[in-house]
Amino acid sequence: MNRPLAPRALRVLLSAAFALPLFAQDEPKLLGKGDKAPDFVSTTIDGKEVRISDYAGKVVVIDFWATWCGPCIASFPHVQEVAKAHAAHDVVVLAVCTSDSRSKFEEWVKQNGATYPNLVFTCDPNDRSSKTFDQRASQALYHVQGIPTKFVVGKDGVITMAVVGHSDGDVRFEAALARAGVPVEASVASRGEEQAAAAQKRDEAEQKRRAANPPPSFYPQFGSIAHGQDAPDFSLVGADGAEFSLSSMRGKPVVVGFGWGDVVPLALLEEIQSAYASYGVQCVAAQVMTDRKEFDALVAKLEADRKIAVGWDKAGPMPPLKEGEFDNDARKEWGKVAAIRRYYQGNMVPAMPAMMAVSADGKLLGGFGAKNWKEAMGNLLLKAGVKLAPEHMPKVVAGPEAFQPPKARAAEAKVEMLQPGVMAPDFAMTMRDGKQIKLSDLRGKIVVLDFWATWCGPCVAAMPHVQEIADRYKDQGVVVLASCTSDERAKFDAWVDGKTQDYPDVMFAFDPLEKSADRASRKLYGVSGIPQQFVIDKDGKVVAEVGGYKKGEVLLDAALAKAGVKVDAATLEQAAKDQASRDAARGERKAAIPMKPMAPAGGMVPATPMKPAAPGDGSKKQ
Repeated sequence: MNRPLAPRALRVLLSAAFALPLFAQDEPKLLGKGDKAPDFVSTTIDGKEVRISDYAGKVVVIDFWATWCGPCIASFPHVQEVAKAHAAHDVVVLAVCTSDSRSKFEEWVKQNGATYPNLVFTCDPNDRSSKTFDQRASQALYHVQGIPTKFVVGKDGVITMAVVGHSDGDVRFEAALARAGVPVEASVASRGEEQAAAAQKRDEAEQKRRAANPPPSFYPQFGSIAHGQDAPDFSLVGADGAEFSLSSMRGKPVVVGFGWGDVVPLALLEEIQSAYASYGVQCVAAQVMTDRKEFDALVAKLEADRKIAVGWDKAGPMPPLKEGEFDNDARKEWGKVAAIRRYYQGNMVPAMPAMMAVSADGKLLGGFGAKNWKEAMGNLLLKAGVKLAPEHMPKVVAGPEAFQPPKARAAEAKVEMLQPGVMAPDFAMTMRDGKQIKLSDLRGKIVVLDFWATWCGPCVAAMPHVQEIADRYKDQGVVVLASCTSDERAKFDAWVDGKTQDYPDVMFAFDPLEKSADRASRKLYGVSGIPQQFVIDKDGKVVAEVGGYKKGEVLLDAALAKAGVKVDAATLEQAAKDQASRDAARGERKAAIPMKPMAPAGGMVPATPMKPAAPGDGSKKQ
């Protein structure tokens, strides 16, 4: 089934891929199993009010989503499939648009709603443009921190499970319905329960980590600019049509809230402006990466008595990239004038809205998120030398170390990747059950050695394809050994616990050297980007390698053919086309501006479908 995307969905997916942390602070606990589902009002596209209580006696699924949320849109085909399958079992899916604008909701539903006939689409009236935005049900009543989040509510009005996020093969939704008495296939419900337990385990581990290392209320950096450095100047077009610059505000502390489309933090900036006006603070809402039409619509909705400055970056939207491109001339020219490019280089953009504070003398104080902004502002203004009244003092005054930007990770020495034609180096790994396995234990089999990590998006995205390969060729003596590298054992265990049934033909193992420079992937195989696969024949010799992953490619099939596996002619022909496409894209990549990767400690970065021009050059994985 095709998955329709909202016009701005790709922009949001880009921001998600390169987002800085939003400094989430302590929040009310997400509602979950055993909690009574609070009633609230939302409205359909034709203005009809809908309440949870309207569906008394039914199993209600509250699916919080937004038009700008790529994962939300991607989850709808599955939600529709489940809703249709259980419509006769008194299951109603209420897809409540939240943290969005009414106009975007209506636009999206008119274009795509008919694709999902079993979903009731509504919008929370406390939308982004309203003064009551903080009263939206997802946050005020259900304490949602990220979307998509679904709540399955039984006929008794009690929540059976909160399902946060979505990925291919995720059946927690079905398990939650089964808890509500909906007839779900037992094996599916069981797998969903396993996934839910694994997700809970990960959440608990993250909570412990955050309790031991509380996140800061601010960040001593905004993009590539560190605390204390000159804040690069940029110009905006004001609501009156006249241009003004950041430097024109020198002499007073300035808070800039960057946003695109209607994701502009107007209400928050007004609150900051009001709270700190006595210190001369001036707030600016900077609408970037957006066309003039959207800015004019924003200006039309502004309050006449607003105190903040509002401006539009006339560089307009970021030019798109074609498939396989890493840059193009249009984007390079845009980058020369775009305001956000003064702070974020390459193809990186911050998660929107993004907030930064600048001192009266034009120095960057730091960046911060919408949560716990009072604590952030208190510390940043104190650092700028502003004498604060007791009511504006932060609860915890940050020390000098909090204003030091993170130290750059030491780059690992360059390594040359193992090439086909040599014997595959043997090494030991541990399985999920703690048993040891060596590559040599599989001698006599054709082995796909797949180096991956739980934090690597492309690796995880490739797993369904890896499973298909393992299943398709297992009768020819092919085994897939997925060796988790540059990772942590606890994360490996938690990931595998929730995915075992999704990939029954894949052997999962873990390199006990974790992120050490002596890990097998690096020391023995010279791998610097993942996913990276090596095909090893029955005699233990490497006959082919495949790096990166792009959906639809069949390069791994062709690699197996080099080990004597029978692969049909049409697949081999397609593989030749896939390789030609990679070769062409690699040529364009070599001419592009390299982007410095940011990855978990250990030096490993996700591999791109094209071989990088230099080891370690690739896309960032948060």
